[in-house]
Order: sequence, then structure tokens, then C-alpha cells
Amino acid sequence: MKVNKLVKIIGFNLIIIIAAVVTYSPGLLAWYPNDPSIFKAGMSILIGLFLAAVFIGGNSRLLSGPQMPVNVDVSDFSQATKILDMYKNGSYFGQTAQTVLDQIERLGRSMTRLQTEIDRRFEKNSMSNDKYSAIVNEANLSLTDNLISAAQKMQFFDEGEYKRLLNFEKDTIPDDIQKQQLNLYKLNEDSIKNVVTANERLILQLDTLAVELGSRGEPNDDILDEIKKLTQEVKYYK
Repeated sequence: MKVNKLVKIIGFNLIIIIAAVVTYSPGLLAWYPNDPSIFKAGMSILIGLFLAAVFIGGNSRLLSGPQMPVNVDVSDFSQATKILDMYKNGSYFGQTAQTVLDQIERLGRSMTRLQTEIDRRFEKNSMSNDKYSAIVNEANLSLTDNLISAAQKMQFFDEGEYKRLLNFEKDTIPDDIQKQQLNLYKLNEDSIKNVVTANERLILQLDTLAVELGSRGEPNDDILDEIKKLTQEVKYYK
């Protein structure tokens, strides 16, 4: 069990214990089912039932792992992030989801730095500014599409189903079918990793351009050409 999940479980149960102590302790509310006050007696029963339901439901959800989303058509970073957040604590595909999440955040920082350097180096609405901004924006659009596509592909994963497939020899379903199902999981994960790798090459060049523009030397068009080349390449991984 991962440390962060264990911390959540401990914290969740501590809250329930504290609520129970406050409700039933003699030095605090001291509400009991046999209290002479009908209100206090009734509230003690209702709170007891509520805490029991929360205890069972909450622990069941925490122990069962991340709740996987119903497959949706991902159209922007907001939806992509929500889906990736639901997978990032998974035992099998959590690291893949976290890597895509990290890349989304890094892309935002890289684009902000680079646009700042472009605007600092070249006058607004100048030909040079427009030239650099257009190439960078095209790269950003391609990277954004790729990352959204990666989040879309994450929805193929079902950690519970994958765990069952890993023990395919112990059930009565034909092994050859389950091996093919496992292979589909691997192909999908490899596809996402290829997206991340392609994106990383392009982000590196964007960061390189930002550093170059921040120096005093003349900008090198070779980097722009490499960015345009990689921008076209990453489109093949969508």
C-alpha cells in the first residue's frame, strides 16, 4: 500500500474517532441513546448510524483504489487533468498518469518562459516577434493535442481488470485470450510513453530557444527549424 494512501486512511479514521469521542464522551457532548432528553437520545443514534456508514463507505473506497472515470471525450486540459488525477495513485498505471500530469505542468511553465523571452527580445507585433510566436504557438498546440490524447488513452486502463489478468492462470478463461488482453494494455501504455517521449524532445527545444533568446547572441534559426520539424513529428503520436 502506498504511503499517501495509508496517510489518507489513517487521517480519515482519526476524524471519525474524534467525532465519536466528541459525541459520546462524558466530558464533552455526552449524548447516549438512553439519555432522558429525546433530542439527545435521537441525535446520538443518528450520529452513530452516520459515522458507521461513513466508516464503511469511506474505508471501502480508499482501500479499493482510485475510482476510474466513465470513458469521456477529452477536449481540454481541465478534463485531461481530472482523468489523470483519478489514475495517478493506481498501483499499475499511476506512474504513467503522473508523468503525463507533470508534463502538462512543465509545458505551461516552458511556454510562459519562452513567450516572455520572445516579447522581451522582439518588439510586439514586429515581424520577428510574429515569426517566433507563430512557430511556438504551433508547437504548443501540437503538444496540447498530444497530452489530451494521452489522457484519452488512459481511460482504457482498468486496474482491477489488469490485476485479474495478471493471474490469468488461476481462472477458467482461456489463457490465450487473456494474454491478448494483457498485450492490449501493454500496447496502450507503450503508446502513451511514446507520446511523452516525443513531447519531451520538443519541450527541450522550446526551453533551448528560451535560453538562447535570453542570451546576448543572435538567435539561431536552426533551433526554430528543429522545433518546426519536431512539431510535425509529435502529430504522428496523437
